[in-house]
Amino acid sequence: MPGTFDKAGLTFAYPDNWTVEEDNEPGTAEVVATALSPNTAFWTVSRYEGYRDVRELANCVLEAMQNEYPQLEVDELEGDRHGVSTIGYALNFSYLDLTNTAEICTFHHGDSTYLVLSQAEDHELATAEPVFDAMLASLMRAAKVE
Repeated sequence: MPGTFDKAGLTFAYPDNWTVEEDNEPGTAEVVATALSPNTAFWTVSRYEGYRDVRELANCVLEAMQNEYPQLEVDELEGDRHGVSTIGYALNFSYLDLTNTAEICTFHHGDSTYLVLSQAEDHELATAEPVFDAMLASLMRAAKVE
């Protein structure tokens, strides 16, 4: 049975063997939640009140990742996901001799702006990627009914 996170206008489903942590620092997003797999994968979503520049938001995260991982490989992503227009980046990098894949996804829905960052070691990616997509789909469905 999947779990559901539902706080401060942020709602999404996640696998029952994952855990969710909430992290709200003053002056940042309205609400931030991170779903953690039993292994290395994680999926973090931030909801901001009102309209923010989604490209600027994605670029801020990209810049932080580039500072952390100088050999970061980047591909721009822009398109429709689950009926919502998104902007972001696909990222590949090595950390502790392991290859990792991450994705930044930003979008507007209702009167809010969302930022999603997902990441997994590549050996876990085949199982984590469908979970990331399902959590994103559930988030976008919930955002549509706000």
